[in-house]
Amino acid sequence: MNHLIQLVSSGLALGAVYALVAVGLVIVYRASAVFNFAQGEFLSIGAFSMVALLDRGLPWGVALTGAMTLAGLAAALVGRGLMRPLSGRPVLIGTVLTVFIGFLLRATISGWFGGEPRPMPTPWTATGFFEIRETRIPWNALASCAAAAIVLAGFFVLMHRTRLGVALRATASDPETALAQGIPVGRMLGLTWFLSGAIAAVGGVCLGMFPGKVDPNIGLSALGALPAVILGGLQSHVGAVVAGLSLGTLQVLAKEFFNPALGELGHDFHEVFPYLLMVVVLAVRPHGLFADRAVARV
Repeated sequence: MNHLIQLVSSGLALGAVYALVAVGLVIVYRASAVFNFAQGEFLSIGAFSMVALLDRGLPWGVALTGAMTLAGLAAALVGRGLMRPLSGRPVLIGTVLTVFIGFLLRATISGWFGGEPRPMPTPWTATGFFEIRETRIPWNALASCAAAAIVLAGFFVLMHRTRLGVALRATASDPETALAQGIPVGRMLGLTWFLSGAIAAVGGVCLGMFPGKVDPNIGLSALGALPAVILGGLQSHVGAVVAGLSLGTLQVLAKEFFNPALGELGHDFHEVFPYLLMVVVLAVRPHGLFADRAVARV
């Protein structure tokens, strides 16, 4: 039982990262109908910025805030400078463009920070754990879950309890009507990209804490969040969080139980398990688990 609790805690920590990345993807998609394949690079920018700021002696909390800001500004720059001019063009053009933006950002990150892994210091011992009734839960797992909970709670409060959130949701729902109501749509879209990048930065920091280092290919981990976005309904923030946490937990459990049971066929089976689950669920619910079905009058 204790071992199962440890596995679930590790799965929830991984799922928290998936949830953060998935929410960032949903934010941009709802606002512009563009699936941002460069989201993983904003995750990398946040993680490497965190390491760079810690190396300069900044306190951990201040460094995290700075990393979120830098990643958010990079995302806002992409959104306003490169994606905004494509408004009105087919959404496929914008989606394909994010692929090339991702390649460009990955090359820039490698050139700026180098191609070697960088250590990710933490205020606690990297291998430390919290023990309760003989159950050991790593501090890194608890910190990841706590950070994700705080950031996601703040995001939902912003979106549903503030006037700014109303403006953001109005812009995502109907930009033309929002503009007619005096809402600065351009600024709202820029803020949307900023929030997406800042949230991804937290995911990058959490992901870097587990091995205790930030790998140049850490951005590729964002691909693991794609099934969470699809299963969550593509436009549902709540669905992205629930699907992300669930898939992270199931992936860790699959690695522990399914991989050995499948023998040679089980080698890295846990890596493809979320995608298999996505295919099965979509066969039953093509719109995802939390999507609102569009009603058309014919």
